Amino acid sequence: MKSFFFKRLFLILMIGLSLISLVLLMGKDRTGPILNCLEGMLIIYCGGAYLWAKSKRIPQIIIIRWTIALYFVLSLIYAVILNGANILDFLMIYKCFIYIYLLSFLTNKRLMEGRHILIFYNVLLAVFFVKYLLIVALGIGTRPVVYEENNFELMLLYALYLVRFSITKEKYMSYLILIGAITLISLSRSSLIMYSVLVIYIFYISFKKTWVFILPFAVMAMGAVIIYIFSQRSSSLEDIDRYRFMLVFWGEVKDWSILQWLVGAERITPLSYVACDAMSFWQSLFSFSGDGTCYSVILHSFLLRVILDHGLLGLIFMIYSAYQLLAKSNVDKWHIRVFVAIVILNGLSVSSFNNLFFALSMVFLMTTNRYKSPLRYEDLKLNTSDN
Repeated sequence: MKSFFFKRLFLILMIGLSLISLVLLMGKDRTGPILNCLEGMLIIYCGGAYLWAKSKRIPQIIIIRWTIALYFVLSLIYAVILNGANILDFLMIYKCFIYIYLLSFLTNKRLMEGRHILIFYNVLLAVFFVKYLLIVALGIGTRPVVYEENNFELMLLYALYLVRFSITKEKYMSYLILIGAITLISLSRSSLIMYSVLVIYIFYISFKKTWVFILPFAVMAMGAVIIYIFSQRSSSLEDIDRYRFMLVFWGEVKDWSILQWLVGAERITPLSYVACDAMSFWQSLFSFSGDGTCYSVILHSFLLRVILDHGLLGLIFMIYSAYQLLAKSNVDKWHIRVFVAIVILNGLSVSSFNNLFFALSMVFLMTTNRYKSPLRYEDLKLNTSDN
């Protein structure tokens, strides 16, 4: 039962949810229950790994885990208990730390089999391609989704390509082209930039002797496509919402001291009235308290949000933690660099390390058995003292 739970159930549920989304042709306004299911699955999976899967104590991971626990608890006491901040606003701002904490229990645990991941990825790619194509072809919408907004969820497809590559040692250009087609259909500018990192990496390892000559042309071609997509959705710089968010961000931090740049504003500090008024179009992202205040989440871009809330040190800690979790799970160093680069680029536009699909991508990268050997039942014995 434990073996089935880790090796198959997670994948079956993810495919099942994607098929529901496909059959019902759900838009992003109807996928809330699916996201809740995915979030619950992630928590259960990490909890099960802590209880059932054996692992060695890794000092770096222990330090990361306890640093997060201490920071989270002290911030909770100060912001929520003492200052009366809304608990849901607090959890939204600290979500990235919660994800890293949960994922730390998966470090170096081979829970999923490579052959199952290969089948899962084939099915998932088919669902994404068909759903995206149908939504656009039938005129239902211009920004198709399977689980959530495509500039959130497409990160998972890029991460799974790296997982497939690590299992088969084959680049499979047909898969790369299919992912590119899905990305183009999505009309997501940030996803196109993330996809370009994957393409450049594959070009680099494919033409090691001649990459110096070929790579510039590949970059130019990708740049032309990106510029075209941008031009289709925005006529000027001022029309790009992320540019407007950056102006609001600068208005909030322009008078900051060096210490504030390092550690961020006082724990979960609301933005100014002027900033909230400028962002009034996104009232659905205002405070859960309903009092008209807004927090950093209104700025969409994780890089802006994390600096406001946790400072540059918080951003560095996030990057370092993700890198360590992957490195201690024996993920290829180049794959780690490519994936972390993709996550950081995602943070230019949306939620990056705060993104559920970052956490799901980490699950597959960290726990997939890349050597195709079967998971042994004795590796799943109850062990509550391993971490």
